[in-house]
This record gives sequence, C-alpha cells and structure tokens, in this order.
Amino acid sequence: MMPAARRGAGAQPLALAWAVAIGFVSGLASVGVRLMLTLLQWIFVRHTGLLPEAAAALSPVRRLLTPMLGAVCATVVLWAVRRWSKASCFEEYVEAVRFEGGRIPFASTFWRTVSSAFSLATGAAIGREGSMIQFAAAVSSWIGEHSPVRSIPRAQQVACGVAASVAAAYHAPLAGVFFAMEVVLGSWEWRRLPQLLFASTAGWLASYIVLGGGPLFLVHGVLSFSWQALWALPLALALGVIGPLYQASLRGLRFAGRWPLALVWGGMVVGALSLLRTEVWGNGDAALLHVLSGSATLSSIAVILVLRMFATAFCVGTGTIGGVFTPTLFAGAALGLALGHLLQLPDPLLLAVVGLSALLAVVTHAPVMAALMAVELTGQWHLLPLLLLLDVAASRMALTISPRSLYAIATPTPIEEVAVS
Repeated sequence: MMPAARRGAGAQPLALAWAVAIGFVSGLASVGVRLMLTLLQWIFVRHTGLLPEAAAALSPVRRLLTPMLGAVCATVVLWAVRRWSKASCFEEYVEAVRFEGGRIPFASTFWRTVSSAFSLATGAAIGREGSMIQFAAAVSSWIGEHSPVRSIPRAQQVACGVAASVAAAYHAPLAGVFFAMEVVLGSWEWRRLPQLLFASTAGWLASYIVLGGGPLFLVHGVLSFSWQALWALPLALALGVIGPLYQASLRGLRFAGRWPLALVWGGMVVGALSLLRTEVWGNGDAALLHVLSGSATLSSIAVILVLRMFATAFCVGTGTIGGVFTPTLFAGAALGLALGHLLQLPDPLLLAVVGLSALLAVVTHAPVMAALMAVELTGQWHLLPLLLLLDVAASRMALTISPRSLYAIATPTPIEEVAVS
C-alpha cells in the first residue's frame, strides 16, 4: 500500500489541475452571462457600450419606459418559474459554501440569472457582477457534484469557481483569491491558497481570451504621496462609520418588495431618475469612470451619488436580482473625491481611490481583498501598502458599530417567495 505522504504528494498536482479546470469553466460561465447581457442590451436599446451612453441616445419616453419593460420581462420569468418549474429553493453561494457543503441548485440559479439579465440589460441600477458570480458558482457546484477528484471538497470547488468568476468579472485575479478566502470561506485557509490562485488565474485568462484585459477603471499617471495623503486616514475612519449607515440605507426600502409588480416599480424609479442624469442607468461603471477621470465637479458628484443611491436602494428593495458591489465602488470613490474637492487638494483622485477601497473593505469585512481590488482596478499598485493599512483600520471601525456584511443585503429572496400579481 502506498504511504499516506506519497498519496498526498501525488494528489496535490491533480488537485491543482482540477482547480485550473474549474476556474477556466467558471470564468467562461461568467463571461457567458456578460455576453448574454450585451445581447439583450442590443435588443432593447441597440447599443452595446456603457448603459448611460445608451440611455443618452434614447428619447426621454424610451429612457423612462425601457427599465420598466425589462422589469416586466424579469417578473414574467419569475412568475413562470414559480408557476410551472420544479426548480428547488435558491441558495446564495456564500451560504452554500459555509452551511450547505457547496450545494447550489442549478435550475433555480439559471432562471434567476435569466430574470436578472432582463433587468440589468435595461438599466437597473444594480450590479451585474452579482449574477455573473452566482451563476458561475452554480456551475462549479454542479461540476463539484459530478467531480472525479474527491481530494477537493465540493464547497472548496465552489470557492475556486467564485474566485475565478470574480477574477473574470473584474480582471482582478489576486482580489478573486482573497474574495474567496475572506468573504466566501470566511477564514484564512492557507493550505487552500494554491488551488484558489490557480483557479482565479484560469478564470482571469478565460475572460482575457474572450473579452480582452486591462484595468477596468485605469487611473492615468501615478498618484503621488504628498501632504494630502495625511487626509487618507481620517477619510478611511469616517467611512468606517458611514459604511454601516450605507448598508442600512440599501436595506431601507425593503417594504417596496411587498408591492404588486414590485420589480416594475423599481424600473419606473430608475427610468424617472435617468431623465435627470443618465448615469443612474446600470451598475455604476460609467459613473465610476467619470469620477476617476478627474473631470468630475463637486456638484456633479453630489447629484449623481444621491440619485444613484436612491435608485440602487429602490432596486434592492423591490427585489431586483443582482449585486451591489460595483455601486459600492462608485459610492466610495465619489465620497473620497468629494472630500478632496472640499479640501481643495491638488490631486483629489488619491482620496477617490482610498474611498473606493475603504468603503468596499467596510461593507465586505474583507480588507485585503478590497485593497487588492482597488489596485487591480485602477493600476495604482504603489498604493497597496497604504490601502492595506487604511482598509484594516476602516473595517475594524465598522465592526465596532455593526457585524453585518454586504452579503446579507443583495436579493436573498427565493424564487418561491417572489410575490407577483
């Protein structure tokens, strides 16, 4: 009989190879959802670029009605599934990994993804990446159920799939690894690090091959350390206090989910607010690009932030399926840049990147992931040591106020409980 040590040594390369396979497939699953969103967006608005740009090209009437039409389609999908499908209860990937051994019913996730796609493609002010990651997690769970590699538990295979899908969605392989460790697994399991790293890299590669690569929100030039960096710590600590209030504001309109045709009300709010600023449409990527371009004025930042906060809270409250990850990135960057303008700093973009990173750390309770996400998104790698320290301080501050994380917020309603009429 082969000694246990030799069996373990032989299993490790196989486990890493399987992690690469899961990561690549999960990355492709995430990319597939992204391409489906692009196709639906073209069908509804004849535009495949940023959603606010699509909204700007529409007449005011179509800008108002398009999110409502998408919400109607999303509602019909959920109603049809509840009426005719035998899909089992939905399971969020974080809860599935921690409490269900990685079991995520594929059918219910698939139909929720379809419903989400109609909302997201027509301007819903919520993150598309949540649906991309959830679907990829369900794919990796299905693979784990039928996996011939028993040395990797199913829950760990789902964690690998999530790491890969985060890397694919945000072109951030290192952040994907620590998202899986800090958010999904909830513990620093260093022995799992090689598998997560291989899977995340494979997911990023799958996205790079199909969609191309590069930082999504590149900040041009090098943000310098100067006396203005002294404001970074007060900003981070302030966001540690604001973060729980931000989460509470996203939960504050949950009552709207009990209204008849709740998703349509969410679409109506988004459409109406987009008549004031088109940046209300979508997950906030265009608004974040506007902030990080350095051309945003204090007044425009304030207006877009208020409108988007209300629109996102209403979408969350009415049960629109998606996430709030990218909207949170925008909110943090907007608050940081606004402070920089108020202080009349020569380069307020430094505080924008600090705000982006710190608010993400506060609401996810994942400071390492948040710091890595910030530098991978913006390309400002030299800020990593500073962001790590600030994110730890901000998240510790937030934990003294509230233990609740962002992932207790975004659309937990099972298909069977969606009220439509």
